[in-house]
This record gives sequence, C-alpha cells and structure tokens, in this order.
Amino acid sequence: MIGELFRLGEQKVRPGVYVRWFNDGALAKYSRAIGIAAAVIKSNWGPLEKAITIEDESDILDKIGSGYGAEVVKEIFQGGAYTVQVVRAGTGGALGEIVLKDEEGTDTLRLGTKYPTSRQFTVTIRTALDVSEKEFIVFEGDRQIEKLTFKSGENEGNHLASLLNETSKYFDAVVLENEGSSIAAILNESVKGGEDPKVTAQDYVDAFGVIEKRFFDGITVDSEDPIIHASLQAFVNRKLREGARFTGVVGEKITVPFETRKNNARSFNDFAMIYVGNGFETKTGGVDGAKAAGHVLGKMVSASYKSSLTKKTVRGSVGVYGELSSSQYNEAAKNGMLVFSLNPDGLAQVDYGINTLVSVASEEDDGWKKIRRVRTRFELIDRVAFTLSKAMGSGDGIDNSSDGRQYVITVANGIINDMIMEGGLESGELIVDEQNLPKGDAAWFKFRDLVDLDGIEKLYLAFGFQY
Repeated sequence: MIGELFRLGEQKVRPGVYVRWFNDGALAKYSRAIGIAAAVIKSNWGPLEKAITIEDESDILDKIGSGYGAEVVKEIFQGGAYTVQVVRAGTGGALGEIVLKDEEGTDTLRLGTKYPTSRQFTVTIRTALDVSEKEFIVFEGDRQIEKLTFKSGENEGNHLASLLNETSKYFDAVVLENEGSSIAAILNESVKGGEDPKVTAQDYVDAFGVIEKRFFDGITVDSEDPIIHASLQAFVNRKLREGARFTGVVGEKITVPFETRKNNARSFNDFAMIYVGNGFETKTGGVDGAKAAGHVLGKMVSASYKSSLTKKTVRGSVGVYGELSSSQYNEAAKNGMLVFSLNPDGLAQVDYGINTLVSVASEEDDGWKKIRRVRTRFELIDRVAFTLSKAMGSGDGIDNSSDGRQYVITVANGIINDMIMEGGLESGELIVDEQNLPKGDAAWFKFRDLVDLDGIEKLYLAFGFQY
C-alpha cells in the first residue's frame, strides 16, 4: 500500500513512500470522504465471501435480500453514502430447490436458487396471453419478483433451462430428462430446502480479507458482538499499518447498561474506531446498535473531509432512542462514545463528532480524538503520498539531489496550499528532516507548523447588560 507507516530511523527494504505523524505543537486535526462505505453482514441472499457493489438503496433486496444485515446497509444509504461495498459472511447453507415436471408427470428440470437462502419463493408456470408462449413467474410472498417468457411446444425444457441460466436473478436450471417435452403448468408451488449459511466470528474475519481488495472510506458490521468488534478493529489497524486509511464504526444496543457501553467504547482507545452508544427514533421505531452505526458511517463518508459530524441532524428522526442524562452525555464525551441528543427542533442529532481515542500516545495529540480532524489528516497524507508515488514512477523518477528534494517539497507544499484554500488546513510546510539527512536512495522529510482546522463546536458567550 502507498503511505505505509515507518518508525523514526527505520530503513525500509522496498522502495516507496512512507509516512509517520508526530506531535508538532499539540494542535488538533481531522476528516475525509468520497461517499463509499463497506459492510460485512449476515444475509439471506447473495454470494458468500465475495464483495459486491450496491449503488442504490432500491437494489438492496435484489442483491443481499432482507434481514438485519440488509437493514444496516439501508441505514448506511439513509446516512448519505453513495455506494456500499458488501460482503455476505458465512459458509454452508443450502440452496432452495424445485423440480418441474412434464405433462406426463416425469421430472424434467431441477431449479436451484443461485445462493444458499431461507427466502420463501413460489413458482408459477402458465400459458401466456400469446398461446405460443409460456410464463415462468417467481413470487416472494405476495410480491412478484421475476417473470420470464419462453416459447412453448418442442424443447420447452431446454428453452426454459437456457433462459433461466442466462437471465434469471434467482435460479439456475439443470435438465433431467425429456427436455423436449412441454413443461406442466403449476400455481404458486413452493421452493423448498433452502437454508442460510451459518456465520461465526471467523467468517467475519475471513470476509474482512475479501473486502480489503475494494476501496472505501469506512466500514461497519451488522453485529453487536464485542468479539466481532475487536476483529474489525484489528483489521482496521492492520490496514492502517499497510497504508490504507479508513475508519471502523460499530454500535451497541441501548439495552446494554450504560456503564458497559461506556467501558466498551473506552476500551477501543483508537482514532480509527467510532463507537455509537445509543440511537434515534423514527416513525417506525427505534434505530440503535449496528443500524445506528451504519447511519453514522453513511453520514461520515458522504460529507466533505473537512465537515464535522457534531450537531448533524438525522433526517426522518422524531427523537432520541436511549436518551441520556446530562451527566451521562458528559461521560460519553469523555470516554469516546459517540451518541445522539435532541436538537432544539426535537430531532436527533450527533451530539459530538468523536472517535474512541481517549488516551493519546506520544506521537499523537488531542486532534486525533475528533472525526473531522482525523479525516483531514488522512486526506493530507493520501494526497501527498499518492501524488509523490506517481511522480516517483513517471519519467526518470525523482533524483535524490537538492533539486529532487526541492521538487518533493514543492509538490507537498502545493497540496498544503490547496487544502488551506479549501478550508481544511490553516498552515503547514514540508521541509527536509534535518535530523535524518538524505542517504543513498532514501530521503527523509517532515511537515512543520501543520495546523488542521476544526469547527467551532463550543461557544462561550458573555453578555454584559446595563440598566
């Protein structure tokens, strides 16, 4: 990955662009986004352990079915994400099957669902309005989800099998015998035997290995299990070390005691992990846990890198689900728990746009506690690292000379100036690291006076009245 971390004084074996951060004056920083999220879920439809792209909320049912995992993905879109990369976790399960017979009652075609599933389908085969054709219709409950028309008469079995294998979203077909016979009519005959796969914590870990091949700005899971949350954190941290900069978002149900939620949030202590500790009310009920985390993820990735989540309202909300007391809101803020509160209009809002970092390391500062400033820092690192990596690979590369090093400085400072104009940074410049002089094919640089902007989130107003 471009932008892999290096320790001060470390000599890397491979050529590349390496980055580190350090506390240069205890100034805070943060944010980034292009609208792509990722989710690892359990579901009742879709390929197992394979990344698929969902570009619209209306495609959720066709691509991943229904259930809690699908609801989490829906909340990611509701939060504002443009695209969600999804992996269906699990192994095993069973395909649903139905056998079609000919007019004499002989088994002719075996249809199997494309994926292991518990979805309840029924199939109807009937003569079309044009009597030279027949219709193959699939229902899920009372909803028609697919209708295909095939030619009746000779070779109906082959015609229908080819049609299904080429165009059906739901079934594959295998010809058994008498493929030349006509297919007997059936009405709402059930597809039987289907089962969803079993899903374990290891299946989530395996799915992380699949999703890492895609690009995204943040990732979540459809689980409130702390073991799975820890696995997600380990994945996010591994990818950060390898040069991928994105954020993990998890949530916990409001039925979990507040003290437990607070301690669970604090235990992450990680600027790359966000913990959502309560939820919001809608007209159809409360949204908390993994679904609330999905909504926060959607809000985060769809906003500008310099946009703060603090006080951002939840569209369609009618209140807070699991509202806290004033002291609990303070405790949440001190322990890295992102929560929802009421705004003056009675809508749910993100109370404070924070991640789970509560105790900063020596190479960090308090800016790493804020979602906006982390994303700003990630944005700067990515822009500089990717731009310089391309420069190293073009033409004759960059000479390790005073001119070559000045070119690196010019490129980086140009990016800084761009981000100052965008309102993401206040100041900063790249210089040669005077404590690590250039040598051979290696050159060390550092940014100084780097100040990323925060939003005004705490207003202190003094009113001086006279009579």
